[in-house]
Amino acid sequence: MIFAKKERLLRISKNRVLGVCIYVQEQHVSWLTDVLLQEILQAIKPKLHDKIIECKQETRTASVFTNRAFQVAYYIDKASRSSQVLLQEPIVKDEDTQINEDDSQFSYSALYATLNALILVPEPFDPNNTVALPEMLNINIE
Repeated sequence: MIFAKKERLLRISKNRVLGVCIYVQEQHVSWLTDVLLQEILQAIKPKLHDKIIECKQETRTASVFTNRAFQVAYYIDKASRSSQVLLQEPIVKDEDTQINEDDSQFSYSALYATLNALILVPEPFDPNNTVALPEMLNINIE
């Protein structure tokens, strides 16, 4: 099986982001829309805390969430790198703020990536098959 890898950042607090690696089978790439990804993240959100604790204990097993639209295997792994993201935000002017034309109209704030990554392997729901994991992940399903 051939998998496509997508990477996203998930904001988890005001200053922190969690890397998300999504492995989806090539025939399902167009099926995985941004709206469906949001639905998947909402579905597994209550279980992520337990997965983070599991990662700290060095036990790596993928859990599976299933509903009528999709099934997804997920787990937390160590991130391969740590990074920062700069957000460009417009300066909000009020009556008291004086900004010269040569002053910047933007400010920047940093988001810091956690040292963990959320790994997702989503696919359309099929009652006859379990989620197929890429062999390179070297992980088992609970």
